[in-house]
Amino acid sequence: MKKIASLTIVTVLFIGTGLMNWDNVSAASIDGLNDKINDLEKKEDKIDKKKGNLNNKAANTEEKISKNLDKQGKVNSEINSIDQKLSNTRSKIMKKKNAIDETDKQIENLNGQIQAAKEKIEQLKKEINVLQKRIERREKMLKERLRAIQSNGGSMRYIEVIMGSQSFGDFISRSTAVNTIMDQDKDIMETHMAEKREVQHKKAEVENKKEQIEQKKKEVEQKKASLQNQKQDLESLKSKLNNQMDEKENLMGKLKDKHHELEQYKMSLAEQQKTLSDQAAVIAEAKEKAASEKERLKQLAEKREREAQQQESSSPSSSSGGSSATTYSSGGGDAIFNYPVAGSISSGYGGRSLGYHYGIDFAASIGTPVHAAASGVVTRSAVSSSYGNVVYVYHPQYDKTTVYAHLSSRSVSLGQSVSSGQTIGAVGNTGNSFGAHLHFEVHIGPWNYHSGVNPLPYLP
Repeated sequence: MKKIASLTIVTVLFIGTGLMNWDNVSAASIDGLNDKINDLEKKEDKIDKKKGNLNNKAANTEEKISKNLDKQGKVNSEINSIDQKLSNTRSKIMKKKNAIDETDKQIENLNGQIQAAKEKIEQLKKEINVLQKRIERREKMLKERLRAIQSNGGSMRYIEVIMGSQSFGDFISRSTAVNTIMDQDKDIMETHMAEKREVQHKKAEVENKKEQIEQKKKEVEQKKASLQNQKQDLESLKSKLNNQMDEKENLMGKLKDKHHELEQYKMSLAEQQKTLSDQAAVIAEAKEKAASEKERLKQLAEKREREAQQQESSSPSSSSGGSSATTYSSGGGDAIFNYPVAGSISSGYGGRSLGYHYGIDFAASIGTPVHAAASGVVTRSAVSSSYGNVVYVYHPQYDKTTVYAHLSSRSVSLGQSVSSGQTIGAVGNTGNSFGAHLHFEVHIGPWNYHSGVNPLPYLP
């Protein structure tokens, strides 16, 4: 721990609770102020460097955010392109489905036609069977007629019938009868041949029609198979596009998460910059007061020296009395802070499943008073996106900073001096909090994002 040169500098710079005893002014007091000013200037330099680093980090984060947004834009464009392809593919699949449904109807219709043709063929088979029986009977009759003609000498028997007529009238009758028989035979033969041709024609016609329908069915089935293959290809394309869409949406989700993380980091940097600026303002004010008090002490010392010289010239035997400055040290031991709130510790310092816990939590109901762990000066009193209502107190006598987060209310303001045990706020559940509690941190020196340490060793 760093020692402060005198109680006076602590009082003037950070507590502001009294005036110096000018009768005890000495060179040691001025030297102590010089040391304090030098120490404050070093702190200013450190803060300036930290602010510079934060500015660089902020610029780097902005660049990363810009690149992330560019990637998001590119991925979003790819998603839109895939979505358009998916839409077109779905439309094509629907068209193929409709075409397949249409071919199914055609196949069903052709199946009906084939069934009708089969029924027609069965009917024709029956008709052909009847015709064939008639033809067979007729052929049998004709064969018998021909055998009779042949056994009777062939066609000359017709002449004998005619020549054997007894009279002219008998001749006419016989001639007419012969002609009738010959005409009947002719008709029978023509009918016989016509019916045979008809049977063959009908049979050929139905078989041809059946072949045409079956060929048509075969073509439609081939068309259906082709459509199903095309539909399957489109389904495969759709599946591939869906996988691409899932990958792109997953990537977009990661980019958005990264963007959120960068934005949170950016806000964290902004908070750090604001805190460092507030601390720098307090230190600058402290340095200004120290310089002013140094000048006043110097003038007072010069005045005392002149008075002493005058006294020596008027009273040579007078003795000079020494003066001493009251000094102040940090005290012994590490338990330098008091408990900031009445409540049990619900969460310790260190690693967690969801990250690192840079402080300890005190379980307490909302509104429970929160006290300054030691005297000091407020270097931040504001609302944070992560800490909610938060108060930072710098304790110069220990060169440490305490943080009180998730408050429901704040009772102190930036630059205000506070005494140990003074109420600075109330327990709450603000910011990134999941239940009423006080989050308490201890930092070495002025607050810094990476200067936190475990608070427990500094508590009684």
